Amino acid sequence: MRVAVVGATGAVGREMVAILEERSFPVDELLPLASSRSEGVPLRFRGENVAVGTLSVEALRGVDLALFSAGASVSRDVIPPASAAGTVCVDNSSAFRGDPDVPLVIPEINGHALGDSPRIVSNPNCTVITVLMAVGPLHREAKLEQMVIASYQSVSGAGRQAIRELADQIEKLHGTEEDLIRPDRAALPVGDVFGKTIAFNVLTMQGVLEADDWSGEERKLLTESRKILEAPELEVQATVVRVPVVAGHSAAVYARFGRPVSPQEARDILETSPGVRVVDDPSAGRYPTPLDAAGLDDVLVGRIRPAAGREDGLLLFASGDNLRKGAGLNAVQIAERLFA
Repeated sequence: MRVAVVGATGAVGREMVAILEERSFPVDELLPLASSRSEGVPLRFRGENVAVGTLSVEALRGVDLALFSAGASVSRDVIPPASAAGTVCVDNSSAFRGDPDVPLVIPEINGHALGDSPRIVSNPNCTVITVLMAVGPLHREAKLEQMVIASYQSVSGAGRQAIRELADQIEKLHGTEEDLIRPDRAALPVGDVFGKTIAFNVLTMQGVLEADDWSGEERKLLTESRKILEAPELEVQATVVRVPVVAGHSAAVYARFGRPVSPQEARDILETSPGVRVVDDPSAGRYPTPLDAAGLDDVLVGRIRPAAGREDGLLLFASGDNLRKGAGLNAVQIAERLFA
């Protein structure tokens, strides 16, 4: 198989290359592709350096599988002609997620959507994956009717430059931490990625504002959850927050079901769900954190407890590595299903 990774020099692209090797995906020839600025950059794969090439439709000719993580505009330009020429494209951007003819897939939750061997498959938003890995198995058993979500998203979700921006700001503020009790706001470091100080702070507005002052990131939690769970009437309320964490997205979720669900039943269901690890003994200090989830394939779920005054509602907290299960791993798992 000839396998291309598009956006190979980015944080997710590098993770895709590493996961292809880790999982022994049947790659006979790897083609890492990116913009012309990255041409010739060496990437390690199976102990050898592979030079990054420049992305074009022609460069994908004869490629069996292409994993895309290069942004929605690139995907819209390149994927239609590449797929028409025979390349199976798994896209990590938002370009085709809303297309009713393109499956939006978390293999453990709705892998059946790959049954017709589509040429284009969309990878869901990384926070959506973390949330639905925790709630999807419960939906199968008890029919999810409502979710209220507050997410806590790491800076790596905004790319490698965002990680550097956080690190630079922490360094600039080192030694002046106590001054942040009454900060000189005009002197706070501000970067190009977030436009506000992210170090020692949380940002409660991420993405572009849409109708009703919902951000695009918040709207994805509504629309993508409905599509993946095949639940068009599902009520979803969401607030997206960026936090000064390098890797690992987390979410606090209130979930209401069509029947009573006890915390113990939820734990029993999740403990047998692929890709989920129940970490739920807070009295012993065991509960999910993004740092614990970083580098893991599983999504960690804990703090499972009853909603006050309701037998049909649960509260829970989930953490998952946004670069792995939230992006690169999920894309490779889709490819494994398609080429099984």
